[in-house]
Amino acid sequence: MQTQYVYIETQMEHLRILIQSSSLAPHMKEELIERLSLLQPSRVDNLCASAIKPLTATNIRYLLIFLIHMEVTDVAGLFHVDTASVYSVRYRLRKLFPPMPVAPF
Repeated sequence: MQTQYVYIETQMEHLRILIQSSSLAPHMKEELIERLSLLQPSRVDNLCASAIKPLTATNIRYLLIFLIHMEVTDVAGLFHVDTASVYSVRYRLRKLFPPMPVAPF
């Protein structure tokens, strides 16, 4: 379990660096990094543990993005994908978890 926790922290740091080096507006970068820093790795770890199948690094990065409520257009620009792809990833990611009354993403 400790390994998963460290892995999540690593993905959070990777995402922070990705946001910092992106072409987003400086105020948006600061806001997103602040939201990411407020996210508790233990919460993400518990969420990942509830997944039906193991999550890949990419799935965890998208999960983090959705948990900080980043706009779909900004996500698409950050990961260099189409906005439709972001919606598809969100849908597929939700399918990896058991039915929840309110999905956190």
